[in-house]
Amino acid sequence: MNKARVLVTGGAGFIGRATINRLLKAKIDVVCFDLAEQIARNLHELNDMRSIGTLSLVQGSLLDRNMLREAVSGCDTVIHLAAMLGVKKTEANKLSCIEVNINGTDNLLAASVTSGVTKFIFASSSEVYGEPISNPVSEDDITQGKTVYAITKLAGEELVKGYAQMYPSMNYTIARLFNTYGEGQVAQFVLSKFVREVKSGRNPIVYGSGGQVRSYGHVSDVVEGIYAILNNPISNGRIYNLGNSSQVMTLVELAQLVINLVAPNSGLKVEVLGNFSGADRDSSREIHSRVCDTTRAKSELGYEPKITVSEGIRRISRQDCIHETWPILNAGE
Repeated sequence: MNKARVLVTGGAGFIGRATINRLLKAKIDVVCFDLAEQIARNLHELNDMRSIGTLSLVQGSLLDRNMLREAVSGCDTVIHLAAMLGVKKTEANKLSCIEVNINGTDNLLAASVTSGVTKFIFASSSEVYGEPISNPVSEDDITQGKTVYAITKLAGEELVKGYAQMYPSMNYTIARLFNTYGEGQVAQFVLSKFVREVKSGRNPIVYGSGGQVRSYGHVSDVVEGIYAILNNPISNGRIYNLGNSSQVMTLVELAQLVINLVAPNSGLKVEVLGNFSGADRDSSREIHSRVCDTTRAKSELGYEPKITVSEGIRRISRQDCIHETWPILNAGE
């Protein structure tokens, strides 16, 4: 059942814009909440979406309780995507990461309860699993995050559960996103970074052994999972992995695929450094193998990712511009 009005925090970010576009196409009114700098960078795209449906833009921070109350007013559903991201950035600014991702989520939950929100969808991360004991990793496996970002996401999950426990009129769902990529993502993330380097005629650089294994989910598939959560009451009180279990490869394989598809006759090659000098994470924080199990999302929500990494790379490479990083410290890329 479609919701009357949905607040998307971090709505001007990468996943946020794709989410808003999907909601508007479903004739759902949307409020986009994000930092002024993030909205300004993507204002043209957001304004274009207004030709699809009703979209309101609210500039503010998760730490601004007054702006949160304004943004959530009249909404019956919240999709909380906003967060401080990036391993290097969050590790270098631990207190800010904690403040935005934990205190900010608490502020949003309080505003949501006051406003009468009936469904709260929290975007968590595969980072909460840390290095899994076995793969593929399911929602029932233990959580053992290695980074401050992972810990803040896990704390956010518990905040959501706690509010729903105290205020049972507000249902919730937690979506743990796995290595989401696609058009519009900044080059702080591996696939956009590889494509940007190769398009610029530079060898893609892989830190560590290059044998690190991940499963890669295109943003449009992940957004379909979020939309399925929104429309299916079976999701209430549940946790779902959202990613693509079939698109599994090592970092070396990923970088080579980018070369093959974007610049096949360029003579470029994958550079494997064998260490983490200059990387955004060191060996103690590296995850060697993490692959998502989406069995629960498939059986309960009908979640079926469709886009291969090869198709995703082609889409990214067709962009005129891949931004190096966020406008400033952001709240929802």
